[in-house]
Parts: sequence; C-alpha cells; structure tokens
Amino acid sequence: MFTVRIMNEFLHGPVWVLDEEGISVSVGALPLVEDDAIVQKLNKEAGSLFDSYYEFDSHGEACWFNEDKQRANAERMLALVSGLNARLAEINDGSFTVEDLETPFLSSL
Repeated sequence: MFTVRIMNEFLHGPVWVLDEEGISVSVGALPLVEDDAIVQKLNKEAGSLFDSYYEFDSHGEACWFNEDKQRANAERMLALVSGLNARLAEINDGSFTVEDLETPFLSSL
C-alpha cells in the first residue's frame, strides 16, 4: 500500500507518494493520485506558494527563507492543503493512506 504524504519542500510541491518502506517512488507509480487534475492543480499552487518564501541573494545570504511571508500566507496554504486532503479522500480507492504533516504545522503558525 502506498502512502501519500502532504509535506512542503522547495521545488517539489506538498504531495509525496511513498512506498511501503516510506521511500519516495518514481513518477507514475500511483496514477490515481498523480494523474488527477484537481490534485495536480492544488499541488502546483501550493508548491508555487511555498517556493515563493525562498529569496536568493537576500538578507546577506545566498538563500533566505521568509518566515514572515509564510505566516502571512498560512491561511491560504491551509486552504490548499485542506483541498488536497478532501480530494485525496474523494478519490481514494483503498490503495493508499494519507499522512498530512502540513496541517498541524500550518495550524501552529
């Protein structure tokens, strides 16, 4: 059984498909999730928003993470993650579980 983990990471988007050992699998391993237009739209939007928190050659650093911008956008990101969770629940045929690491983190901001 696969696990779909919701976890933001730079240049990836929050949707991760993991195998039974918790290892990220190659593209195409779980088409039910990976090919779903709604999941892809929300994943892209959340990923772009998260990527926008990174600033390059800023604040005297090569790469700086803007925590203020992350906090300011927490509600928007939470809505995107909530949409992902709802869509994943809707399309789940029992072949995967969802592990949401973002909602608790965003709720604490």
